[in-house]
Amino acid sequence: MKSAVFYQCKHCGNLVALIGTGGGTLTCCGDPMVQLQANVTDAAQEKHVPVARMENGRLIVEVGSVAHPMAAEHYIEWIALEDGDRLEIVKLNPGDKPCAEFVYHPAEANEEIFAGENDEIVPNCEGNPCNFVYREKVGSHAVVYAYCNLHGLWKAEL
Repeated sequence: MKSAVFYQCKHCGNLVALIGTGGGTLTCCGDPMVQLQANVTDAAQEKHVPVARMENGRLIVEVGSVAHPMAAEHYIEWIALEDGDRLEIVKLNPGDKPCAEFVYHPAEANEEIFAGENDEIVPNCEGNPCNFVYREKVGSHAVVYAYCNLHGLWKAEL
């Protein structure tokens, strides 16, 4: 996935996350859908920009450095993590905490395990001794998104 792209119907409010491009125009209610642009409204940034932190091996994303309201008339509808080829979305409802948790392995947490001189040599399937390497797959570039029902799409890059 190059970068997450979101569209919204200007009539009914349907939201679409585009997972592949093939040309054409996305339509809903008889009209083209509008591509959402992150951080383009003039609403208070301190209540809308996602703030992320690592805690106990999980990525915790809270919306805003000041807690965002979660009332029926004004709330965060969803929070998403784009991590390489993965897009994970957590839907929220009024009354929920404007927060989501994700599994995320930043590049600097790359683990490599090599069998050393004093380690047991493990044979491969042909019975030949070999040293092995374990590399945990990691995201190279991650972005978190938050969508406010009144102020639109916001993002922060990790």
